[in-house]
Amino acid sequence: VYLKSVNLQSRFFLLLLLPLFFAACTDDVQIHKSALRYFDEGNAALKHRDYQVAIWNYQKAISLDSESPNFHYNLGLTYYEIGNYSESIDSFKRVESMVPSQTDTYYNLALAHYKMSNSRLADIYFNRYQDMLSLRKAQERLVEVRKEQERDAKINAAEAKPKKLKKSSSLTNNNTTLKKQSSSGKLTIPGWE
Repeated sequence: VYLKSVNLQSRFFLLLLLPLFFAACTDDVQIHKSALRYFDEGNAALKHRDYQVAIWNYQKAISLDSESPNFHYNLGLTYYEIGNYSESIDSFKRVESMVPSQTDTYYNLALAHYKMSNSRLADIYFNRYQDMLSLRKAQERLVEVRKEQERDAKINAAEAKPKKLKKSSSLTNNNTTLKKQSSSGKLTIPGWE
């Protein structure tokens, strides 16, 4: 009886928590959708060169979802466009920490540092950008080579399939010529005696 009441209490408790769980998930989805809406509005403003509106929308998007590198990246582009290079660098540094493999971030960091007359950092980021491009090209070439190798392996495997031999009289004749008659009169294969 005790187990049944505990089991019923557990089920009742889970039933109470289930709507709260779904409500939390729904809230997260709504927050992300709102952030994307602000991001899209920021993109539209940036396209029309309305930089202050773009900055406001990107900042709203980031306040709702600070983990999206695209929000920070576009904010950095907008700051760069209005000549606020230090804010641009801050935004691009956030992107760099989130997505270290995003090549264009290094290029934009190099440009912003160059505009701030910091040629040493501009050179560092530009060299990193070039290294990333070289690495990407090498990776793309590696993928191409692997595809070529797989294709060649399939072709070689198809060509290497054994072909059926047709029975011919010469094959039969060759088989009988290997047989010799032993002293007892039976046919034997030489070396198997």
